[in-house]
Amino acid sequence: MHKTRVCLQPFLLAFAYLACSKLYTSRADCVANDDRLVAHNDLMQLIGSQGVSSDESDTGLEGQKVYRMISPAWRSEELADLMRSIDSTIISNRRPRVGHRAIRGQEPRQRIPSDLVNEDAVAPPGLPLNCYKESWLMSLLPSERNKLKAIMNKSYNFENGRTGTVTLDFIDVSVN
Repeated sequence: MHKTRVCLQPFLLAFAYLACSKLYTSRADCVANDDRLVAHNDLMQLIGSQGVSSDESDTGLEGQKVYRMISPAWRSEELADLMRSIDSTIISNRRPRVGHRAIRGQEPRQRIPSDLVNEDAVAPPGLPLNCYKESWLMSLLPSERNKLKAIMNKSYNFENGRTGTVTLDFIDVSVN
């Protein structure tokens, strides 16, 4: 009998996209509905699902499934900190209040930090300048920076969700 080999790569890519989309939806819902985070709602809409880190599954010490976070190469540390604080809020909102039953539904994934970086992650265009990692921006060709359409004269305030003016001089890396 002849066996047919099936390529699972398209399926795995679709599954990874759905997981990222679900994480983005959870974050966007949290930001839109939490008084402490609602100031970041416009930024979350700009970032979209492209701003979500991917995960790599692994088995933890006690046999449970854990997911190592794989950060997009373009994302600044300040933006990563904001995403982690949103994730913490999502987890704390899932805990039952005193005197109440546990919240129904699937528990959020146990995501652990890692040094893994996704160099192939596509950066969402049009974000304030400090949402992108400076070293990553500097590595881009001028034409690539133009396509990014970063708001070059705006800096995002991760404390209150407002933007302000900033200046940044790029080194010309074009080859003569």
